[in-house]
Amino acid sequence: MPNTNVRAAAEGLPAINRRRMLLGLAAASTAAAAITAASAAGCASVENPELVRLGNRLPEAAAEYRAALEEIEWIAAEWKHRWPLAPDEITLARGSYTDAERDIVGRLLKRPGEEQARCVRDVENLTAILGWDRPLRKNASEGMRARRADWLVRRKHELKLGKAYHAETARLRKASGIELAKARAAAAKKSLSDLVTAIMEQPGTTMEGMLIKAQAVATFNKAIARKYPFEAELWAAQLAASVLQLASAGDASA
Repeated sequence: MPNTNVRAAAEGLPAINRRRMLLGLAAASTAAAAITAASAAGCASVENPELVRLGNRLPEAAAEYRAALEEIEWIAAEWKHRWPLAPDEITLARGSYTDAERDIVGRLLKRPGEEQARCVRDVENLTAILGWDRPLRKNASEGMRARRADWLVRRKHELKLGKAYHAETARLRKASGIELAKARAAAAKKSLSDLVTAIMEQPGTTMEGMLIKAQAVATFNKAIARKYPFEAELWAAQLAASVLQLASAGDASA
């Protein structure tokens, strides 16, 4: 659980309350300022060099992910007016989330005046419906035979429409390059996520390191902006543990 690391860190520092933690951070900040002044005079930095190196990669990784997302939005806008609505004959007012009508990016497509996206039947479903046809009894009435013939004509027409619609949407997805763009975005997101994870796993020895970690979390949250940031919850716990550790060191030296 995300709170486990924070709780463990807190249990290891029973004497630190909020006031003492702030005093410890203040002491650490003063020490960091002294280190900065010493560095300006020619002394080497004492911050973990690997943490600094990883932190310097943040802007480029975040920019790469944002560019990939912008490419997806550009494709969505460029191809919006060429993306067809599914024919009414192969849609249902309600259905499963996985069968919902979507735009070229794959987002739910709600038609004007409708509260939710329609369900679009795929070719497999339309073909299966035709398979329900069974021979009529020999003594079937003319009316029943006429209704069966009409049903068969409509089902075949729906299958024809479905094949044409799904073929066209597949062609547009390929022509637009949306799948490649989404793959690039997924790869860029993973690279950014892996980078932030690597940053959070590195030990920080000064306030500079804490700032690098805080910047990493803020950068990821701003770039991803998703509702349930599971990785970010873990990173927040790791950041809290690092702050408590630094506060403890500052408190001990005060």
